[in-house]
Amino acid sequence: MNPNPTSAFRETSSEAEPLLWSTADLANYMRCSERHVLALRHKGLPSIKLGHLIRFEPQAVRQWLAANSESKPRSQQLADIAATGSEDNAECAAADLNREFPDSSH
Repeated sequence: MNPNPTSAFRETSSEAEPLLWSTADLANYMRCSERHVLALRHKGLPSIKLGHLIRFEPQAVRQWLAANSESKPRSQQLADIAATGSEDNAECAAADLNREFPDSSH
């Protein structure tokens, strides 16, 4: 499951294995936006700060994702973010909730 990150490689076997992922590398791996990766970081996604750079250890990310995967319906996930997320995330989640579930009472 190598997302083919473009930075921070180290030869560990016959294949190049990523040592650290950038935000863009992780977004590519997860098939989401960099903004979403940063939102997950604020929810506890493990990261390493190197000066002004943010990096992610692939194994730690996989473990965190496995432990924090939600199986709630999308409407509930959006309602939770709208109620407890940061201002930007809450605003986006509320707009998505209203657009995707116009008849639901949240």
